[in-house]
Amino acid sequence: MRRLPHVSVLFAVGLLTLTACDHFAAARASASAQPQLTPAPGAAARAADPCSVQLDPASTIRVETLRGADGSCVPPSNLLVYRCDPSLDPPVALTDVAGVRRRFLGGPYAVSVPAVPSDALSVGIAEIGRIWTTRDNHRLFVEAGGRVERWLSLPPDGALSNPPTAFMIGDSILDGGQNDIVAHMSDWNVTVDAVIGRGSSGGITPAESLLAIPDVVVVELGVNDVDAQSFAANAQRILAAVGGARLVVWVTAHGPQPVTDQVDRSIVAMMGSIPNGAILDWDRLVPPELLGSDGVHPITGQEGLLGSFLVPFLQTWRDAASGRGPTRCDRDVVNAARG
Repeated sequence: MRRLPHVSVLFAVGLLTLTACDHFAAARASASAQPQLTPAPGAAARAADPCSVQLDPASTIRVETLRGADGSCVPPSNLLVYRCDPSLDPPVALTDVAGVRRRFLGGPYAVSVPAVPSDALSVGIAEIGRIWTTRDNHRLFVEAGGRVERWLSLPPDGALSNPPTAFMIGDSILDGGQNDIVAHMSDWNVTVDAVIGRGSSGGITPAESLLAIPDVVVVELGVNDVDAQSFAANAQRILAAVGGARLVVWVTAHGPQPVTDQVDRSIVAMMGSIPNGAILDWDRLVPPELLGSDGVHPITGQEGLLGSFLVPFLQTWRDAASGRGPTRCDRDVVNAARG
């Protein structure tokens, strides 16, 4: 791949794309037996409707509660879905199973999976669809309209470094955009290892050489691969090395070669299998008119295009993991759920 000159780009386009993205449609389906959840505290205000969550009428917060197969309420203090502002924020699932509280991020942070795992437990039905969790409460799945997605598990409050650390491995796409990315992540500690023409095999050594696992690992590799099976094997080695990160993001490949579609399918399959994995879908997001004649590289003046999508994706995740952005109303929701 060739190196293109660096020119910064506006990030508003990427932010609007991310905040507008919501892959979940309202759905209803029958639910099976519920898992044993933490009992909800009694509240007289919930006597008439145990699924009610009382919020300030002027609030923008939208809360979805769940009902079981028999129509009974799943206590909101155990599991609910909320959006602090439906026009801006991706949905958040808040769970409390056996006293362990977790948050999961949906929307563009969810990854499509073939089916709900056999060890998952059906919790109930919300407007977004049928919700499942695993027995260890590390993964959450939403089934709607024949599609199943694994939502992204957020780290606990206070788990991130200060400032957060990020390590990025890539090829010429990342190489061309790295200056913009680093400049717009000035409040992060960012390290970029990008090599023009690098295939997935070239990402193994940088990943396995990390002395300490950062908060976030971003991998932008695959478009230079010529064999999907070799790519999958290399990618598994990379994930094995960096899987301990709080967040692992793989950027899909976009290019004219038939193998690229197979590479992207492998990315989806691998990232859907880990609770901390997310996908930045460069293949879908990149405007074709901003690519050169090779169908791979951004045109002159748009070398920082990757960053216009990647930076807001990472920043929104950071905010969600820190009680800001999509989770800024978390305390209000928890208090309302407790009655």
